[in-house]
Amino acid sequence: MPYLFTCPHCQTKTQVEDRYSGLRGECVTCGEPIEIPAFAKQPTNSPPANPQTKQLGTLAVAGVVLVLLLCFLYAVVRQGSQTVSQLQTNRMRAASIRNLEKIAEALNAYAADHGTYPPAYTKNNAGQPLQSWRVLILPYLGEEEIYESINQNLAWDEPDNITAAYNTIPSVYRHPGNGTGQTFSESAYFLVTGPGTLFPNTGPLALSNITDDLTKTLLVVEGAPRMMNNLWTEPVDIDMTLLQGVGGTKNDIGGLLEGGAAVATVDGRGHFIDENIPLPTLRALISPRGGEPLADDTLD
Repeated sequence: MPYLFTCPHCQTKTQVEDRYSGLRGECVTCGEPIEIPAFAKQPTNSPPANPQTKQLGTLAVAGVVLVLLLCFLYAVVRQGSQTVSQLQTNRMRAASIRNLEKIAEALNAYAADHGTYPPAYTKNNAGQPLQSWRVLILPYLGEEEIYESINQNLAWDEPDNITAAYNTIPSVYRHPGNGTGQTFSESAYFLVTGPGTLFPNTGPLALSNITDDLTKTLLVVEGAPRMMNNLWTEPVDIDMTLLQGVGGTKNDIGGLLEGGAAVATVDGRGHFIDENIPLPTLRALISPRGGEPLADDTLD
């Protein structure tokens, strides 16, 4: 773009291209030395920014950032809640397994002293149920005081026995979650009774009667309450003839832990069995002398 330059010596006006801006030379008219000034560049004629548009743009960016931040926080909180829930589940599972291992140890100690495992329940002369096996093994759990407070010559539902049982349930019989319908006085642990079990109707077996692998034979299991308002002294267990699996019905094993059930085997070890375990496999684990082949990884 040409600019008008005036020679300071002869006052001659000349159109000078901007590429000569700032250069020195001689005036073409008078020959005197001159210096072409540095011509200022013309500013671009752009419209001024609209303050309202600028403000809206800023708000839009802030909104996007806020949404992203909220999404991130939601993901963190959700992941955190899932982690806490899983930790709680794992703690309950481990605590229930510890309870079962203590009960299994007491059952084995009773068997060592009496020659057989305890009966599922005691009977009077008329064959009517009196007390559960849970009462019989109390001395082996260190609960002699509770044992002495129960009149074993009377049925579990006699008023004095109900009072004693309701006020003094051993902690080992209560599920660590204490939920899913379980009341303070109910037990969460049961034997599996009936034909083909350690506790058939003809009477309990001895340890020497077990021909299957002791590490793969269930002794005591976790279960939901069998009926409303039952006490831990009540002669109620899981009937093998009605068993359908894990966690499905009131007569099934489990129902208190998500995904399966805690159990203990004859060797005294606790395990967790998956709720999807096939029924034939579960029955094979319960059978003490069925000879069914079981894989080494059947139990965890």
